[in-house]
Amino acid sequence: MSNSAPANDLDRAIMAVQRSKASLPELYRQLAAGELWFLLPYHPEIEGELLELKNGSPLPFASLTDQQGEAVPLFSSEARLEEGLEKGRVPARTYLAGSMPAIQVLEILGKVGLRAVINKSCATGQVTIPPDLMRDLADGSALAPIPLGEREHGKLKILNPADYPTDLIQPVFELLRRHKNFRAAWIFGATDAKPQPASGRGYQLLLLMEPRDAVIFHDLNMTVAAARPKTHEVRLGLLDEKDVNFIEQLFRKAPPFYTAADYTWRPGSLA
Repeated sequence: MSNSAPANDLDRAIMAVQRSKASLPELYRQLAAGELWFLLPYHPEIEGELLELKNGSPLPFASLTDQQGEAVPLFSSEARLEEGLEKGRVPARTYLAGSMPAIQVLEILGKVGLRAVINKSCATGQVTIPPDLMRDLADGSALAPIPLGEREHGKLKILNPADYPTDLIQPVFELLRRHKNFRAAWIFGATDAKPQPASGRGYQLLLLMEPRDAVIFHDLNMTVAAARPKTHEVRLGLLDEKDVNFIEQLFRKAPPFYTAADYTWRPGSLA
């Protein structure tokens, strides 16, 4: 990083996401922790004063307009805020800097439906957070583990590896290899899926996971949600290790796209 200030945990999470969407769960955790910095239009009379927000009062945050509309720039630290202003060649006394607990900032922006751009023009790279995600981060639902879903009964289509959705498979593969709980994973076409629009595609991810961990499984779910094309439907399901006959058929008919380095299938190997 070109800025002399050391990177904090949120900076590192943002940089990791630039390399792989498999790092999104950690970004979400760091984004909801600590403080976020923002810009205020410059007013000499409020410099150094405490900012108090009341119901019905106008938002004090400075915003920007891009091709997608209005967004609010937020920063991981005061140093990143100063870096963003310097890189953007913003004249002095254009803005004041402010900070607030991250949860509070996310809740405010999520409720008014504004996007946030984190670390705009900074060496960390920048990420855009939509308002629905900010609302879910603020109320905790985005990071709450989801129930561990069993395999759904339905018709599955074996795919040629050349037809795998690469943009989905790559970050999923990277996340799986970070957690030894995941032993093997397959992707199939889901013939009974109803993606929107109808021209989209449906997929089923099946996973062997031992031991099962709801938090890690939710990390996978968040990664899939971020990586999948919006026109596709992707289902996740965990295989029952006791369903030996079905798993045996999978290994014989459809090689997994991921297998843990220390794992070899044999009946009862997960017992």
